Amino acid sequence: MNLTVEPLYLISIIVNLTVGIFVIYLFRGQDDRSARYWFLGAFTLSLGVALILFRSYLPAVLSYSAAHFLSTSSSILFGFSLILIGNRKAKFPAISLLICLGYSALLFYLVQSGRSDAVPMIIAGAWSISLVVAGLMSFMANKELKNTYIDLMTWLFAVSAILWLIRIPPLVAGFTVNLADPGLINSVTLVAIIVLGILREMVYMGIRLSEAFKGSLRSEIIKTGETEEALLTSLIALASKRDNETGNHIVRTANYVKIIALRLRAMGHYVDFLTDSRIQDFYRAAPLHDIGKVGIPDSILKNPGSLNADEREIMKTHASIGESILLTVKEKFSHSPGFLDHAIEISGGHHERWDGKGYPRGLRGSDIPLAARIMTVADVYDALVSRRIYKEPWAHFDACEEIAKLSGTKFEPIIVEALMQEKEALDRIQATYQDGLM
Repeated sequence: MNLTVEPLYLISIIVNLTVGIFVIYLFRGQDDRSARYWFLGAFTLSLGVALILFRSYLPAVLSYSAAHFLSTSSSILFGFSLILIGNRKAKFPAISLLICLGYSALLFYLVQSGRSDAVPMIIAGAWSISLVVAGLMSFMANKELKNTYIDLMTWLFAVSAILWLIRIPPLVAGFTVNLADPGLINSVTLVAIIVLGILREMVYMGIRLSEAFKGSLRSEIIKTGETEEALLTSLIALASKRDNETGNHIVRTANYVKIIALRLRAMGHYVDFLTDSRIQDFYRAAPLHDIGKVGIPDSILKNPGSLNADEREIMKTHASIGESILLTVKEKFSHSPGFLDHAIEISGGHHERWDGKGYPRGLRGSDIPLAARIMTVADVYDALVSRRIYKEPWAHFDACEEIAKLSGTKFEPIIVEALMQEKEALDRIQATYQDGLM
């Protein structure tokens, strides 16, 4: 054997066993099949390499059959381990391992029968095939996980497979007799293969550490998301209990807000501000626009007739009450949900006017938060096109005509324009969420 690669064999064995043991230790107490199979792959590869390293002292059944069964099987186990990171219920690759077993039996037969001329080429080909299979498994794993380290692992398997294929032509041409000959191609490719094997161990550690971090982060995100949804659902339920509008009103207006915001962005307005996530927060916050009505007395809120001047002033306080409620909720969070900030803007500002004559603060123009400006138009539009005890629903054209009259005074002109460009979408929302069709 070429003495220059023997230290690399030993290093490979040490690295494989060290990483395998560390992975098992890192995920101890967890039902982590990926860690177990990576350790098994590392152990079988180390044992296979050890048998190859000392093959001159061993019988053929160990130095050929067992050694190369273990070595090619390790590639399958490594690939399967990667799949298990993203799919814990993946089926064990029994057929692939049986093929490896059959291959090892063929090697033993050829050596024992004195037909060993083709053995080196079969070994190189089998190694290459096993690495291709591992690379395909790695590729499948990366489709699920989108992990840079797994992408790198796929390339390491592919390059290793190519290096094994490169070793075949010198054997066919007769330049080398076996894979242990000290020729340039044999030596260079073998060193590269061993080095890439060691790199795979390092990369797997990177994969598992990055996945462990992502898993922890994902868990926190899920918990945070669940908390946000629970909060939003509770607040909407609270708002609905005291709202004198129908439940479908808040569903429709939320959808109108989203449609208008998307159209504004498409028209080139507030492009940097109206990101997908912010528009989604607008949509989630819109149902809370009248949450302040929980603080309005029933005698006023449920009065079927006209309100007098004093009652109207009390009713107007629902904007400030809603803002105060949501600000109190926000104080309970170290990092408040994005929708909550916009819900505060909407509840406190959806009765402000573009000309500064609204309430509760008399804000003018762009001093009014954009979410509130959009909500104002959506709220009035729904009131016009919806049936009420005291009125029939208006047609879209008539509602837009009425809103257009107030463009530049009550409403921001470009928001009115955005509304008028979305007739089909608005009609679809109105038809889908008719009153009584929750």
